[in-house]
Amino acid sequence: MSQKQRPRLGSAIATTILSVFSAVSLVGVDKAQAAVLTYNVNHSNLSFFKVNNSSLTGIGYESIAVSEGRLYDYTLGVAGAKEYYDLAGASVGFYQGEFRGLSTSGYDQVIVEFDEINKLDYRVFWSIFPYPTGPTTSVSVVTGYREVIYYPYQDIDRRIFNYDEVYYTLVDSAPEPVPEPLTVGGTALALAGLSRFKHKKKMAV
Repeated sequence: MSQKQRPRLGSAIATTILSVFSAVSLVGVDKAQAAVLTYNVNHSNLSFFKVNNSSLTGIGYESIAVSEGRLYDYTLGVAGAKEYYDLAGASVGFYQGEFRGLSTSGYDQVIVEFDEINKLDYRVFWSIFPYPTGPTTSVSVVTGYREVIYYPYQDIDRRIFNYDEVYYTLVDSAPEPVPEPLTVGGTALALAGLSRFKHKKKMAV
């Protein structure tokens, strides 16, 4: 390698190192903002769900799947019924990066038979979703019903959920562990330096 080419090589290596370091640093800054958000539902310490917001862009309407969650509301409250609803996989809406609420539903049924004729049929169905209140605003609501049907007369005792508001409370925002930008950048510098050292050693032989 000529004397003129060596400075160019050194400059190219330095430029590459700076480019890699800058890219890693930018990624580190973006990822450092990512967090696992935990919300309680309806002022309950039992009903909750968790979402990872690392995929959010903050542009328009976006949805994220719930990673873990339980809803103890809207259960039948009788023997054999669900103790809670599993919220894993439910959708959580965000608009312009701002939390809007759950989009999910649930159903349960329990039949209690006293004899061949007399029985009680417990049923519940509910659906939660963000209800728009303006061009860029919304409120989270639940609709559905909970009922008991008395046989053989088929008398029905029903309670309607008619756009009842659902409340959320952010109780935890745990950041995701990410590589430190300086650590990654330092590794890139060290590798580039080692490569240059090996090149000089080869030229000297």
